[in-house]
Amino acid sequence: MDKKKVLMVFTGGNISTRLSKKALELGTAPYAVLDAAGRFGKDFTIIEPVDVCSENFTPPMYKVLFDSIKKALDKGDYGCVLIAHGANTMAYTAQLANLLLSGYELPIVFFGSKIAPTEEGTDAVTNLKAAYALAMEIDKGVYVVGQAADGKVYVHYAGYIMSANRKTDDYASYKNRVAGRISGKKFVPNEGIEAPKECPNAMKNLRALGKLITLPKEDTILTIDAPLCVNYANFSIARSDFKYVLQKLHYDGTVNTLSEDNPYSILYLKNACSHYDKQVFVAPIDSKLVPNPSTKAILDAKIKPLYDMPFEAAWAYLMLSTWVGKLIKA
Repeated sequence: MDKKKVLMVFTGGNISTRLSKKALELGTAPYAVLDAAGRFGKDFTIIEPVDVCSENFTPPMYKVLFDSIKKALDKGDYGCVLIAHGANTMAYTAQLANLLLSGYELPIVFFGSKIAPTEEGTDAVTNLKAAYALAMEIDKGVYVVGQAADGKVYVHYAGYIMSANRKTDDYASYKNRVAGRISGKKFVPNEGIEAPKECPNAMKNLRALGKLITLPKEDTILTIDAPLCVNYANFSIARSDFKYVLQKLHYDGTVNTLSEDNPYSILYLKNACSHYDKQVFVAPIDSKLVPNPSTKAILDAKIKPLYDMPFEAAWAYLMLSTWVGKLIKA
């Protein structure tokens, strides 16, 4: 099998650790993970559109990242893209990539590392080689690979990917729909796992984002976690930098639904947002489950459910919709 020409995208985080500032000043990109991998990766074309810890990503940085990838792919005859990304927010970026890059007829694979490439016990080289192995075997699609605590390297569809587990730092897939794993240099798919539907307008979304000189003033969304006792009166709903609010639900599709005059109720939030022409969405929520009383109250209030997707996918859907100025087809 012919080797594919690789576009290697570094974005910062542990995986993008450099060997020395002095070498950087000489005009090279001495990434420790490539150095540790030996001759592997010497022929990669490398770009670094952003260089931040992944938790520091902002909406303008995302625009720079995806504009740069599009420009590189439009100019070069690449057969695959490997994206080195910090672990903290990789799931969110991969979900965005699923909406923006899945239209390309080539594989796009995210990878990172729990431990920096320069430290003992690092998983960086293992994950790099696994990402490369996967990219050589598949024809297209957006994926995430990572070595788990059990020593195995798992492959996740970007459309199902969820944030890393806080105890193990292992990634998870929505409803355990793990695509498979890398064994040796081979991709071993999990039988019976259906791939997520391809975003129907990915290329259209990418072009629309690229046409924007700057992002609109409403460049983000307000995301709210689902612990107990969230007082919605403490949120600045009148702010002009968002028009969508995404409330995370508990595992069974619930959140506080006391009366609409109770500031701890999502019904209070809905009324406050309606006053400022903002929309409230909720996720994750399973369309096949019979709604319990709290979930029914959410639906009766015309709060918009984003069915059958992880919270990270719902976030990506609303972020991209914000940027292009309308709710997209996910």
